[in-house]
Amino acid sequence: MRRLRLRIGAAPALVCLVLAGPAGHATSQGPVADGPYVGTLPCADCAGIRTSLTLYTMGQGGLPLVYRMTRVYLGTPSGDRGEEYIGPWSRIDAGAGETLRIEPHDDARRSSFRRADADRLVLLDRSEQPIATRQDLALVRDPGADAARLTVPRTLFRGTLRRDAGRLRFAPCGGGKPFDARDVSAESVITAAITDAGFDTRGAIYLEAWGARRDSELQLDRLNRAGHDLACPTSALGFAAQGNAPSWRLESDRQAVRFSGEGGESLNMPPLPLSWHWPVGRPDRAEAVLAGATESATLRLRLFRQICRDASTGTVHGFGAALAVTRAGPPVEYTGCGHLGNEALY
Repeated sequence: MRRLRLRIGAAPALVCLVLAGPAGHATSQGPVADGPYVGTLPCADCAGIRTSLTLYTMGQGGLPLVYRMTRVYLGTPSGDRGEEYIGPWSRIDAGAGETLRIEPHDDARRSSFRRADADRLVLLDRSEQPIATRQDLALVRDPGADAARLTVPRTLFRGTLRRDAGRLRFAPCGGGKPFDARDVSAESVITAAITDAGFDTRGAIYLEAWGARRDSELQLDRLNRAGHDLACPTSALGFAAQGNAPSWRLESDRQAVRFSGEGGESLNMPPLPLSWHWPVGRPDRAEAVLAGATESATLRLRLFRQICRDASTGTVHGFGAALAVTRAGPPVEYTGCGHLGNEALY
């Protein structure tokens, strides 16, 4: 894989929150927010971790959907440092004293809380047991905060981009009238990527990019993938990553996460969602992580924003990929490119 050395600047926010009334109040408008729960948790090498946690559920039964968390590490040598997170959570032992797991599929990042009462969560240790300390381990619901709900994820446009009399015209998948398109990405990174993929010589290319319709124009600001050998998808793929030397591929759909490598190596596990994190205020630096395990192996995939070109196909992707597969012995590491399918961009 060859990664283009293109510096990428800030993009519009990837996740937006809007006010939705009192905390925990169910509406028919979408996800229901429980929280935020706030507090300052202990830190081994800083003055404390100022934390805000909101749990989102769906449906009348309160099915866990995603969590949203902000952590600010106070008093580090470089000053206060903040990170934002969004990913899966789960609930066990429902009822009195229930336990909430943040990142339940990722042993390296999982944290657990006991619900002490309706408005108070208490941090547990790695074994989900109480921590013997006089320090405050509680996150408490902020009574003055309005609940928030997640808005609709960013729109991914798929179709064929052509040059017509000096203009860019985009014909969407599934038919429909073509419309004008314009690259509004930082430093015209989309234009640079598709040029490298041969757009100028052929005058047309299949393109997937995030953007928005403004009047009669499509403004594209972030690349997913583009290439002459690609076509409109016919299956519900969540996300995929692949690489060469050695050859490997990982993909996720509604049925499973599947890994295949050279020599017939394979690994299947139940479908899992991606988790996202980024420095506070810098969603343009968002990275996604997938962590899962079977009885015989574990895998960990990281997708990060980077223009990445597959040298074997000429396809350009909007994500670089790093994968570690661990069986008996040390992990085997792979690098390559990735793209999203139906997985939401956060």
